[in-house]
Amino acid sequence: MRPELEYRIVTTVSEMAEMEELQRKIWGASSVSPIPQLMAAVHNGGVVIAARHGGMPVGFCYGFAGFKRGKAYLCSHMLGILPDYRDWGIGRQLKLRQREWAMQHGYDKMTWTYDPLEARNAYLNLCKLGGTVSTYIESYYGDMGDGINKGLPSDRFVLEWDLSSEQTVRCLDGAVQDQSDWREYPLVLGWECNGEFPRPVTREPFGGQPPLSGESPLAMQQGILLSVPAAIHPLKQAQPAIAMEWRLALRSLCQEAFSQGYVAVGLLRNDEPVHAYVLERKGGRMA
Repeated sequence: MRPELEYRIVTTVSEMAEMEELQRKIWGASSVSPIPQLMAAVHNGGVVIAARHGGMPVGFCYGFAGFKRGKAYLCSHMLGILPDYRDWGIGRQLKLRQREWAMQHGYDKMTWTYDPLEARNAYLNLCKLGGTVSTYIESYYGDMGDGINKGLPSDRFVLEWDLSSEQTVRCLDGAVQDQSDWREYPLVLGWECNGEFPRPVTREPFGGQPPLSGESPLAMQQGILLSVPAAIHPLKQAQPAIAMEWRLALRSLCQEAFSQGYVAVGLLRNDEPVHAYVLERKGGRMA
């Protein structure tokens, strides 16, 4: 039987030193939030939470106070887990404890960023937590040299999590999403096999010339599907050029869709080499 995991809010300098070392193990030395930054955050509206196994830190999350358009929120800047522990459900538990702490301290919203090509993170963020995405930022962190991000522009989705929304509560209660409507949406970004790896293919008419009326084909849909590799890291290591094709294809279509009022609300998973983002239009189909 596995020893139980322990989750604890971190406040001391010695504990922050452990979090600093944990970051080096997860991402390497180039992507570390140092002790002074962590200490300043927890004294000014932020929180650091550690997951421990047998007394050893194996995961953590770190958030600081954010402020935009006259409203405060918790910016959940980092969440990392040692590779051997990534199938233990630790990410979801850290987010739940961060949400609980945030609500106790007066926040009603959290935000964080994640790589749109990380399908595993997408499923957690959209389907298991109930967050949504309507913002895509190109090269958010500039060029990153760590082992996870090296080789591709550091594009990011901005995830918004309304902590008490109906969707959040439903997802946290484990309600099964009715995906029948989702599966009827047109696949705007498809794929084809390139050896053992998938390559992106934009479906016509979405990637071709605009219709004669000049109206974007996206304007006629209630929802759309955009494929994303189920596992980007093996693809990036073996076929970096195809990984870049996925980056640029998803970037282009997400930016266009978000500009027309779409919101990413879920991820359809299957047994193929790709899953599919589900984007729906806010307020329904355009007249």
